[in-house]
Amino acid sequence: MQNLIYNQLQKKMICEQKSSPSEIVQELRVKISKKNFACSVVQSENRDLPKYIQKFYRKRFFLFKRFSEGIMLDEESWYSVIPEDMSVHISEKLMNAHPNAHIIDGFCGSGGLAIQLAQRFQNVTCIDIDPIKIKNITNNLNVYGQKADVRCMSFFDFKPDPAQQKDYILVMCPPWGGMNYQQQPFNLRNIKLKELLQKAFQVTDKIVIQLPKNISVQQLVDIFSDVHLDKSREIEIEQLLINDHVNQLIIYYI
Repeated sequence: MQNLIYNQLQKKMICEQKSSPSEIVQELRVKISKKNFACSVVQSENRDLPKYIQKFYRKRFFLFKRFSEGIMLDEESWYSVIPEDMSVHISEKLMNAHPNAHIIDGFCGSGGLAIQLAQRFQNVTCIDIDPIKIKNITNNLNVYGQKADVRCMSFFDFKPDPAQQKDYILVMCPPWGGMNYQQQPFNLRNIKLKELLQKAFQVTDKIVIQLPKNISVQQLVDIFSDVHLDKSREIEIEQLLINDHVNQLIIYYI
C-alpha cells in the first residue's frame, strides 16, 4: 500500500525498529482500510459556473446520480460534497454497525452524505450554520424523497435532549479551508479538530469524521488521546479512492 498513511507508519516503524507495519498499527490502535470507486465524466460545461468548478461539473452524476432532477449546489459544495457511491458505502457501514442509531450530521452541507443516511436510518438530524447549505439540503432531500430534521445552527450550539437516551452517531465533515489544503501533512489544528472532538464527546462516543487525504496519523491519534481515547477501542482510517487515487479519509471511532 504505497501512500502517505502507509509511509508514515513505515517511517515510525523504522525509527522504533519495529519488524512490520502491522505492529505499529496495533500499537496505535489504528486500522487502515481502503475502498475504491469508479468515476466517469461527462464532457460538457456549464458557463454559469466558474472555470475551476467545471471539472466537478463534469463529475456531476458521480456526485449525485439524480443531479438532473433538480439538485442544488452552491460553489463550495461542488468540491466538498461526498459523492453518492461513497455516501452509500459510509451509511451502509454505519447501518451494519448500529442499525438503530440516531444520526447527527454536524456539518451537513448540501446533503450528499445526509441523503444516504436518511435513506437508511429512521432518525437523522442535519446541522449547518450556512443558510445557503440549509436551502440546498432541504431541496436535495426532496429530490431523493427523503426526510430529516434540518437545523440552521452552529454544531457547537447543538445540545441533545437529556431526557431522551438515544444511541447517537455523530458524523462530522468540517470545512478544510477551501481547496488549499495540500500542504504535507495537513495540520489538523487548522480545522480545530481537538475542539471539535471535545464538543463531539459531549454528545456521543461514536464519531465519524471526514478528513483530507494528507493528514498526520500520529497527530490524529495524539488528538484523540488528549480528548478521549479509549485504548480498548480502535480508530479506523478508511482511504476512499477515486479511480485508484486516494481522494479523502473517513475516520471511524464507533
